[in-house]
Amino acid sequence: MDLKAALHLCYWQNSSTLTRIRYDFGREIVLMFSSATLLGLFFYIFKDFLQEKIAHLPSQGALVFALLAAVLVLGGPWIGARIAELLGSEASWRNFATRCGEKPSTLRLFLGLQTSFMLLIFYGCFWKGIVPAFKLAEPYRLWPWQGLSLLLAALRVLFGPKQSAPSALTLKPILNDEPTSRRKTLVLWRWYQLVRRHQLARLCMGLIAGLWVLLVGLAYSAWPPFLLILVSLLASILLAAAVAFQLEEDMRFIWFERQLGCSHEEYVAVYQQLCLALGLSLALALGLPLALLQPSIFWSETWKVLPIAALCPLLLPSVMFQLAPDRSLLQILVIALLGLFVGTAIYAHALGLLLVPLVIYYAKQYQKDNFYRS
Repeated sequence: MDLKAALHLCYWQNSSTLTRIRYDFGREIVLMFSSATLLGLFFYIFKDFLQEKIAHLPSQGALVFALLAAVLVLGGPWIGARIAELLGSEASWRNFATRCGEKPSTLRLFLGLQTSFMLLIFYGCFWKGIVPAFKLAEPYRLWPWQGLSLLLAALRVLFGPKQSAPSALTLKPILNDEPTSRRKTLVLWRWYQLVRRHQLARLCMGLIAGLWVLLVGLAYSAWPPFLLILVSLLASILLAAAVAFQLEEDMRFIWFERQLGCSHEEYVAVYQQLCLALGLSLALALGLPLALLQPSIFWSETWKVLPIAALCPLLLPSVMFQLAPDRSLLQILVIALLGLFVGTAIYAHALGLLLVPLVIYYAKQYQKDNFYRS
């Protein structure tokens, strides 16, 4: 009886996703086509590098192995987050069954079956779909990385955010009870979420700190300015990714701003103000060490680190409602593509700075009034 009830819960758990796709099929097809177009464009841009430069490397097999190992290592925390959501989300089938009075043994069996199914689908697609496509000579060498991936997934489940018990719930407001404008309140709320609470955003901030250390080391060792600007572009993309993750979280509660009567222009202005502060902060954090360590070439070449570091966060609010604001990966792909083109233009000539306000102005026209349609 327990097995039958657990299988029913597994069926409802997995069919709910298919039902959501079924009744939103048009939007899912558009997003899938847009994602494929963006990935194809990235491949077209780097086609020469991928097909000619890497093909002549003597350690091509080692590069493929490193890529597959990276997919395993990064995939572990990702699948662990999905399992943690299954275990602790307030809107999960587990909580629903608990409120309906289902037996604990049935719930444990359901969680075991569903977790096994998720792991089987994820790692099965990797070993049967991705690994054969790359034709790795010795695929058994990936097994230690498979173990590390499972360990990271387990750590993500064990030490991830837990749902608080009602008796232990304590309210810790992050905003002061001071009279202020609505826009300032909305900006401060997202600022504190980014800095203090959102884990993926804070991870991006940590990676940016690592890139800052790398930039200082490269500048101290007098590496070419191109590498310094490349590092600043990567940091800019990571900062925009942090904002994209916060936007994805905000879209789950977008009804609140709509009930407040926020207009499309006001909501975009909130993110524009937030991104401006973040972009300028990153530009100063990356630019000041270069001005101190390389004063002789800073004003002639490496000053371009300043606008390139602030570029991607500044561009994000003008494109965030064009495709799907609740899909952070799409936002990151779009902004990385824009940052790559505009950043290359700025690096090639200082007049490329004129493209930034031009891109922002025209990009905003394509998402006009999408706030209430997203």
